[in-house]
Amino acid sequence: MAQLYAALKMKMGTWTYYSVTMKMSDVANEIKFAHEVSDNATIDQAIQRTINKSRAGKQIVDYLVQNPQRFFNSIVVAALDGNPTFRPVKISGEKQFEIIADMIPDTFGVLSFDDTLKTYALDGQHRLFAIKSLIDAKATEPPPPGFRDEQINVIFVVPSEDTTINEFFKSYRRLFSSLNRHAKPTDLNTNIIMDEDDRFAIVTRKLFSDCEFFKWDGNDESPRIDTDKTSENLNASSPSWSTLIGLYRMNITLLWDPAVQDQYGKYTTTNKLLQATPTDHEVETLYAYLDKIWDALLINLPDLQNPTANMRKAGADGSDAEFQDHLLFRPIGQTSVLAPISRLLLNDFDVSSDSDPEDFVKALKPLSSVNWNLQSSLWRDLLTIQDADGKWKMRNEERAKAVEIAVRAVQWLIGSVDLSEDQLEDLKHDWSYNLIMNEEDRDTREEETFSELLSLREEILNECYS
Repeated sequence: MAQLYAALKMKMGTWTYYSVTMKMSDVANEIKFAHEVSDNATIDQAIQRTINKSRAGKQIVDYLVQNPQRFFNSIVVAALDGNPTFRPVKISGEKQFEIIADMIPDTFGVLSFDDTLKTYALDGQHRLFAIKSLIDAKATEPPPPGFRDEQINVIFVVPSEDTTINEFFKSYRRLFSSLNRHAKPTDLNTNIIMDEDDRFAIVTRKLFSDCEFFKWDGNDESPRIDTDKTSENLNASSPSWSTLIGLYRMNITLLWDPAVQDQYGKYTTTNKLLQATPTDHEVETLYAYLDKIWDALLINLPDLQNPTANMRKAGADGSDAEFQDHLLFRPIGQTSVLAPISRLLLNDFDVSSDSDPEDFVKALKPLSSVNWNLQSSLWRDLLTIQDADGKWKMRNEERAKAVEIAVRAVQWLIGSVDLSEDQLEDLKHDWSYNLIMNEEDRDTREEETFSELLSLREEILNECYS
């Protein structure tokens, strides 16, 4: 059945949009959330999770129920399909309007859609959630008298006839980012999900649809990447390998090669490259580059594909082949160790976006010889420590210093850095000095550990650099 709305037609920038009046009951019944009208399980469910349901379901609902002076700003809605038609109402010939007739041509009218219309909120999801919560027949809180017939302004954003759905979603994400960023800061997780100007966010999202390792079809099995967390940190019990923010930061490090650094300098969150809207060709080229990096990492580090629950067992020493306390299943190992070390190896082997896949695999091969178990001598008591109850946990005290030493040690171990005798002694001293263990045992531990690492370094040099 056709839907008709009295509407004002407006235009700003490239957007044509319509301002209409809707009853609260119609808003609740007709406007959907993104995940209800889109097929992208990973990203659009993540968009849905940006709704703070406790806030919308309690705080905003309480405001509507308790405040007779309640007022909402407009809800911005995407109108997909529906064959929208706008028929202007002419006011020529009406004496009382003659003075303004030339000022508002084709502005007032009727906006109609057929029954294929799909609408979902671009901006105002918390308001929409609160309205739906009150109108819901199962609502525990009854709406105020007459609330169903109260009205709210809804802005329909309609794609032009020559715009494809994919192009519209790109524009929509850009609009979402603009609406929220300029109204109030959005969290990084949301920016990664929505941003159409940040090339690193775009290729990170693309991993979900094109890379088998990251792909998730929305079934009951947990996704490899947690798109809900608003930081890179994960709970030890999380079934996910990394967070969306952690993956995004890894991807930036992996892709920030010498060519990018020569042109744009070192990475900062305000670097102009992050604000420069990429062309489709640039995105495809960058993604192909990233895809080759991740393929090579997975070939050299097959443990990454193991079940997360088996790889994040605190204190597991690897004697049971099924269980490990694996550094690369910890955020600190992913963003602070794996990504920068991988970028360094790619630089050492002069691997760039144009290189063959085999070159990526060869460059990252030294990673396969490193013992990534946190109970191995290199990491134990440096990155992972025992608490008073004898339980192993990741180090918090002076963590940044410990990570810096760990990265230096790995750089030397994999042959990326050559150290003089004095420099190696400095590394040994810094490493042993920062161990959280009995001081009287440090010298013995240092000698045993670096003797083992020296032998491993020789193997890596012979196997990977000859």
